[in-house]
Amino acid sequence: MNKHQLLSIAAASVIAAGGLAAVPTAHAATMEKCFGIATAGHNDCAGISGLHSCKGQATAYYIPGDFRVVPTGTCEKMGGVNMAQAKAIMNKTSKVVAFEAKVQEKAKG
Repeated sequence: MNKHQLLSIAAASVIAAGGLAAVPTAHAATMEKCFGIATAGHNDCAGISGLHSCKGQATAYYIPGDFRVVPTGTCEKMGGVNMAQAKAIMNKTSKVVAFEAKVQEKAKG
């Protein structure tokens, strides 16, 4: 391999890496946190419940403080809520129980 080929490959790699770096930003703009739809072991990162600190550690279904990242505009259709709504639900045990039951019914179809 000569010097010209090596430089061409290096330049192509830099350009490709730069193009890939822009993808997560564009993708993130079309996604939102949807609270209350995560199933056990399938949450995205730590939620506001304080029950765990990392992705995949949810131990129960449909806890209003746990979230999944979903395409923007689909959260409400799935029965989920935004962060402000989740915080309001988490303030009272009876609201948590009612919310979890509602999401379970919606998930059944």
